[in-house]
Amino acid sequence: MRRIGLFAIAAAMIATGVGVWATSATNARVSPSMGQGIEPLQMMMNAKGLAAAELADYTFVFH
Repeated sequence: MRRIGLFAIAAAMIATGVGVWATSATNARVSPSMGQGIEPLQMMMNAKGLAAAELADYTFVFH
């Protein structure tokens, strides 16, 4: 009987939490229109001074 009571309390708390989460107001912004978005091509063309990746290939190292 004790387990059933604890389960009922846990289920009620979970249901309350989900209900509060579902009805809470959000501050999400509306996505921008097509003319106001980020242009990845312009970002890549204007990128300067980025660090260069170095790769050390030790595939065929024989001792």
